[in-house]
Amino acid sequence: MRLFVTSDTHGMIQSVRNILKNLKNIDYIIHLGDYYRDAIELNREFGIPTLYVYGNCDFGDKEKYEKIIDIDGKRILLTHGHKYYVKFEKSIIIEKAREYGVDAVFYGHTHVPLVYNDGDMIVLNPGSPSMPREGSSRTVSIVNIENGIIVPQLLNIDDMEQYIGNKRSGTKN
Repeated sequence: MRLFVTSDTHGMIQSVRNILKNLKNIDYIIHLGDYYRDAIELNREFGIPTLYVYGNCDFGDKEKYEKIIDIDGKRILLTHGHKYYVKFEKSIIIEKAREYGVDAVFYGHTHVPLVYNDGDMIVLNPGSPSMPREGSSRTVSIVNIENGIIVPQLLNIDDMEQYIGNKRSGTKN
């Protein structure tokens, strides 16, 4: 199972499109809020099943700010994170994830990429592909679930776009 995870696109999804055009075998797109409608647009364009939650900048509809999904035998909490004060501390969201008994928590809101193991639970923030903060790069994440193991990987969009551009032009890095 291969997941493409993004957050905080804020209506600027051209770089995400460029990356998705060049990735193979994506089973789901997961959008963690702040312009969840971008997820709907990507679903229409690529036909990849898409899951999303609302962020603090999403208004007007009745979608959820968090969901627990079951994928390939793993339970994952999807949330934007703003209701858990993730800009200030991670302990609240980790405590909630433990209460839910999930294998991983994916969140956004900070625009800063982060991936680590908290004991036996994966904590992932894919960062932002459009508006990075705190000196971080524009990022998204690929998450592979194989043999019961969740393996997240952050992708630097600038590096990916440079590689894709060089590949198309026939030049080498």
